[in-house]
Order: sequence, then C-alpha cells, then structure tokens
Amino acid sequence: MYKIGIDEAGRWPWLGPVVACAMTFNPENLPDKEFLDKLNDSKKLSEKKREELFKQLIEISKWKNPKIYFWVWVVDNFLIDEINIKQANKEAMRRALIELLRKITPDFTENWQADFINGVFIDWNDNYKFEELEKKPIFIVWGDAKVKEIWAASIIAKVFRDKLLKTYAELYPDLWLENHKWYGTKKHKEALQKKSNITWIHRLSYKPIKKILEKKEKLLLHVCCGPDATVPIMDLKDKYDLTCFWYDPNIQPKAEYDKRFKEFVKVCEIEKVPYIKWEYDVENFLNEIKWLENTPEKWEKCTKCYDLRLRRAAIEAKKLWIKYWTTTLNISPHKDLEKMFKIGDKYDLKHNLEFLKIAFRKNKGFERSVEYTKKHNIYRQNYCGCIYSDTFPEKYKKLDK
Repeated sequence: MYKIGIDEAGRWPWLGPVVACAMTFNPENLPDKEFLDKLNDSKKLSEKKREELFKQLIEISKWKNPKIYFWVWVVDNFLIDEINIKQANKEAMRRALIELLRKITPDFTENWQADFINGVFIDWNDNYKFEELEKKPIFIVWGDAKVKEIWAASIIAKVFRDKLLKTYAELYPDLWLENHKWYGTKKHKEALQKKSNITWIHRLSYKPIKKILEKKEKLLLHVCCGPDATVPIMDLKDKYDLTCFWYDPNIQPKAEYDKRFKEFVKVCEIEKVPYIKWEYDVENFLNEIKWLENTPEKWEKCTKCYDLRLRRAAIEAKKLWIKYWTTTLNISPHKDLEKMFKIGDKYDLKHNLEFLKIAFRKNKGFERSVEYTKKHNIYRQNYCGCIYSDTFPEKYKKLDK
C-alpha cells in the first residue's frame, strides 16, 4: 500500500506558476532510516540543504526499483488568473497525483478507483476532493512538518520552483526576483512603480497587480489658452493622471494674458484637473523671435514660438518625473501640426520623454471646443496673442513699437 504526500510551492506570490508535487515511498524498497531522518519541512531547511536533499531524492527515484516515486505539475499564471489560485492549486495537485498513480501502476486511468493507496496526505486545510480517489485526502495543517511524504514533496516542489525563479531572475533583473521570491515585498513593490516592469509572468488577477495596471500614467498638458484646453482636457483626463501646465509667453498685452489665464483656470475648475502656472515670460519670447517679427504666419517666427513653449513644457515634465506630455496647440486649425510633432520628438530625445502626437482638431475637436466655451461662457480670443500676428487688433498696435 502506498502512502502519498502532496505539497505545493508558489501559492501566495504575485507572479509565476504554482508548483505541486505528489510523492510516495516504495513500500518494497524503502530508503534507509538515515536518509529519512534528514527529511524536514523545506521551509525550515537552508537553501543549500534543500538542494542536497532534492538531488538525493531525484537520484533514488531513477532506479529500476526506485525508493521513491514522484511527479511534479505546474499550473502557470495564466490559468491562475482564469480560475483563481485555490482552484489552480487544486488542479496542480490533482494532475501531479494522477501522473504519480500512472507511474506506480500502468493500468491506472482517471476513471479507475485506486485501491492500492493507504491514504493521500496534503498540507494545509483546503479540503479538496479528487474524483480519482475513493476517499477524500487527509488535510493536515503544517503537514509539511509532520508527515515525511509531505516533507519530501515540499522539498521537490520548492526546489523545482526555485530553479524556475533563477531563470526568471535572469530574464527580469530589474524585479529583484532572487531577493523577494516573487512575493509582494517592498523591493517588488518599488520595482512595479513602473507599469513596464509588470511582466507576462505576473498574476494579473491579483489585487496589487490589478491596482498598478489600473493606475493612470501621469501626463503633462501644455496649455495655451482656456478654449483650446477644453477638448484636450476632456479627452485625456479619464485615461491619464493629468496636470495642466500654463505657459504662454507670447500673449500681449499683460491684461490679455491675465484674462486668458483666468478663463483657463475656470476650465480646470469645471473639469476638476490640477494646473501649474509658469511666469509671464514675454521678454524671452521677444528675444526668441528677434529679426523674425515680420515673417509670414506659420513660418520661422511661429516655429520659434512653438519651440519656446514646448521646450519649457518638456523641462517641466522632466522635473516632475512625468514621462508623457503634449500640448493644446494641436487643436487649433491655424497651427502646423507637423512642426509641432517634430519639436516634440526633439525634446523627447533630449529629456527621455514621450510626446503624444494627438491632433485634437480631428473628430470635430475645434467645433467641440467652440460649443464648450459657449455653454460655459468662456472667453474666446480672436488672435493667438502675438502682437506680430496677422489678426492682432489695431488698438494694440502701439505695442509693436
């Protein structure tokens, strides 16, 4: 009669498979007492000692008349996510048990009741029932410290899983897998602050991982005015953790600048998004476009203006550790999108950022912004703000001197 022990490794970690081992001693060729006395709960053994016992267990399972029989079954993180860890653990144990029974007797089939078993002993208290057995397994809390068959199964499962872990640790050095053994330690949590560090071996159904995946990426939105901010804010705020950055150095006179900023704040309050304001920087703008004042619209003068604003926004994004950024300038039908995107690429490369090339003017973006401003009574300007623009009002021409 065979007494079978089953244990698992990897039930509680945040990533990787769960590994179950079913094992039994050969009642006709038992290991000697000296070897049996070495067996202990795998968690109480040093890594070196576990490795030694693992090698010895494997060795005595190879003979024509082996001293032990065992089988290991692995259920990956994909099935864990699909059926939950408790059911995945049961399936790993069930499959390990079936294959072990096949090993013991070639006549075994899944529909055949095994009457040569003296008992199946499983660590912990899950109370699974296996159709392949006449009697339910016996569940023992801390069984891996009480039953030698469970002890041996725990050593095999644990070392088998650790070998997988070492391979994964080489594939994903940034996750410190060799330190936290896949559990939700401080090091692991720190590594997962970057969504990109969530791998194909993570258990995506686990709450900590789901929470990270559902966490919005931060995005800095450069804003040129209230009306142009409306559609970008509405389109982005549900997808990103949005912060608006007000920087408009080309607006003159100062009264106009203040008026536009006030309207922008109104939009932020309506949409409940935070904002940052940069200083009024008109002198810097005038220096930037010096000798280009009379160039046509959308030419060098405007390119310099785009560049100045996006340069400052990129610096702010880098300072705030915000990888994603874009600008509301992309909504205006009067702006050159190709130039805007090239400038964004330039500062991406310089600051290791990612400029979102979104043409907010598409899908009737500009029309939507007009409707929004009418609905909320938001001031819509009739010129870009530059005193050298074609649409600059005559009453401000004195500023051109």
